[in-house]
Amino acid sequence: MKLTTSLENMRPAISPCLRCNGCSYGVWPGNETTCPLHARDKCFTFSAGGLLFLSRAILNGQIDYNQSVADLAFSCPVCRACDSKCVIVRCINPEMALSDIIRLLRYELVKRGMIPEGPIKKMYAEVKKNGDLMGSGHRRALSIPAHTGNAKADTLFVAECVHNEAMARSLDAALKLLGKMKKPVALFSDHGCCGSTLYDFGFWDELPALVQRKWKKIESFGKKKLLFVDPHCQEFMTNKYEKILDGSDGFNGFEGQHISEVLLDALRKGALKSKKMKKVTVSFHDPCFLGRGLGIYEPPRQVLNTLTGVQLIEMKRNREQSFCCGARSADSYFHDFSEGTAKERVAEFLETKAELLITACPHCKEIFGKVLGKEADRVRDLTVFVTERVQ
Repeated sequence: MKLTTSLENMRPAISPCLRCNGCSYGVWPGNETTCPLHARDKCFTFSAGGLLFLSRAILNGQIDYNQSVADLAFSCPVCRACDSKCVIVRCINPEMALSDIIRLLRYELVKRGMIPEGPIKKMYAEVKKNGDLMGSGHRRALSIPAHTGNAKADTLFVAECVHNEAMARSLDAALKLLGKMKKPVALFSDHGCCGSTLYDFGFWDELPALVQRKWKKIESFGKKKLLFVDPHCQEFMTNKYEKILDGSDGFNGFEGQHISEVLLDALRKGALKSKKMKKVTVSFHDPCFLGRGLGIYEPPRQVLNTLTGVQLIEMKRNREQSFCCGARSADSYFHDFSEGTAKERVAEFLETKAELLITACPHCKEIFGKVLGKEADRVRDLTVFVTERVQ
């Protein structure tokens, strides 16, 4: 969806909603709830369809934009669980995603100053001031090994959005593993945000300049494959940059690859060798943007299954039906909604009796650790876990 689109332009896709609630549930026969909003309170309004109905009511002049609508819209984690479920919207526009309509609703709310109090409002103030999000003053330091910065490498390692310890540790672990594999990479490690957070929260007016600036820096490296650790960065840069940079001179798209795919290839070819270690049971949480956003479900599982002594036990909701961690939700409409969503997912992990919860997204890692408290060490990032179990 292009940034020039308005909510009014989406009327043909919004209007046919039948209130069937199909956007909130997984496939038969389990029919497990996959929408975090609907899981909190099984009322139609608390769903993607409910947000479409509110949007339609606004377009029809039945209600006005208001803070209550904003608080609910920003509570949605845009986890994409609804995107493939609604055949009605897809029939109108096969390329349309429900989560993008929700982002567009947020943009309309942001333009009217209806931003929930708290972290999101602080983010917006920083974006308006600096044209970016979480600049160099917020950045965690990375341990840069010697094999990076190779201008002749065919791979550009993207280390953006280093704003929490979980992301820094994940990137450091990935760089260490690339060194073990003797895989040279060039390093793109700019300050600030790749743009994914701005897009998700409706800060669209600031996006074109930011994306154009990032693209020019990436272009200076020459044509390379982009390697990502953060699935939010990968999904946004590989799928959305093209639409935002439409018509820009020289832009010809990115070929992206996730670190789990590179690790799997290295383990299969012997570039990384698994150590003999104590047996451990693990369960893998599918990050929303790695799975539903990029379609990458099997490589992380195959990496785990390739490691000696690791037994994978699946949670009830997995792959396309996975339940969101809630990290990208606001708590303005439902108190403690973000952590409550994470607690539901952690409870599902605990039901497996597995010893460790593995994920491949720093946002998931951070909130799961927060919910587990004293047992936070039971949550591991995939790359960090692999560094512990390879020679």
